[in-house]
Amino acid sequence: MVKRKASKVEDLLSEDKCVSADSSAIRYVRVNTLKIDVNEALEELRQSFQVEQDDLIPELLAVPMAMEMYKHPLLLNGALILQGKASCMPANALAPDPDWEVLDACAAPGNKTVQLAALMKGRGNILACEINKKRLNRLLETVKLAGASNVKVFLQDFLKLDPNAPSFSKIRAILLDPSCSGSGTALQRLDHLLPSSTTGQKIDAIEMKRLEALAQFQQKALQHALSFPGVERVVYSTCSIHQRENEDVVQFVLSYASGLGFQLATPFPSWPQRGLPIFEGAHHLLRTEPSKDLEGFFIALFVRRSLQDPQMTKLNESYSRTTNREVRSKNHASQSNLDDIKNNKMSIQQPV
Repeated sequence: MVKRKASKVEDLLSEDKCVSADSSAIRYVRVNTLKIDVNEALEELRQSFQVEQDDLIPELLAVPMAMEMYKHPLLLNGALILQGKASCMPANALAPDPDWEVLDACAAPGNKTVQLAALMKGRGNILACEINKKRLNRLLETVKLAGASNVKVFLQDFLKLDPNAPSFSKIRAILLDPSCSGSGTALQRLDHLLPSSTTGQKIDAIEMKRLEALAQFQQKALQHALSFPGVERVVYSTCSIHQRENEDVVQFVLSYASGLGFQLATPFPSWPQRGLPIFEGAHHLLRTEPSKDLEGFFIALFVRRSLQDPQMTKLNESYSRTTNREVRSKNHASQSNLDDIKNNKMSIQQPV
């Protein structure tokens, strides 16, 4: 604020056209179909607001930014969820069947988790994994408010899960939205107006080091997700605009993914913005731009070729055995806890 000689956030907003709260600005709310029908939500909201249904994601509604939504009864009871369009796209890209077992690998704060629950019509089984206890409490609150009874939450490091454990043998799809730089949401957070902003400048050495550390973690997490032997679909997503966290991570795992029978698929084929053309097949990737879509997101969808092929089954078993032998030895105790969670149907714990 010192940089722009402003005394408060409102002054920054008034100076910046990209985030100005004019009458044409919109925000998105997602209809939680576990609690209310889209048409019912539209009818109720249109009594007070001008509302438009999104043409790509039917459960998503656009309302004027100037309209006060935070105290609306449908928001307070979990029937509506404030969620950006780009943030809604990864779960829709995963498109799990209603009766599948799905793993949300880095689940908190839980908007995508409960969106998956709604897409699955409250059926199937969603395992929501979170490593941080404080964020776990937020996840539990989100799940409870949404009425997502098919979600089971547990505290664990995703990288320490054993893909070959019996508890995970039925996992058919994984949503991996790992920690990232958050550079795609900087516009919403007004980071570009702060004195420390590097917008329009080269990334400095400290930020580059942080990006590299994040990318190394993201590569490990994506390889780990692909190693679950029963998985058919994996979505890797970030709210980053950086190639290092996006296309570079996907390119790094391509050979490994191919060896397990995965190939890149094209989520939302009509979406115009695709991946940076740094390798063959990057057109399958999807990007959203902060300046056009309010947020900058990246999505990669991996789909495994038929698991019914005996050669594929043998290859998957061989890859998984080699890759995860060390992980299995380290996580016997934690796996027992996960078995308890699943067998005892401990779907929603109370926040602590």
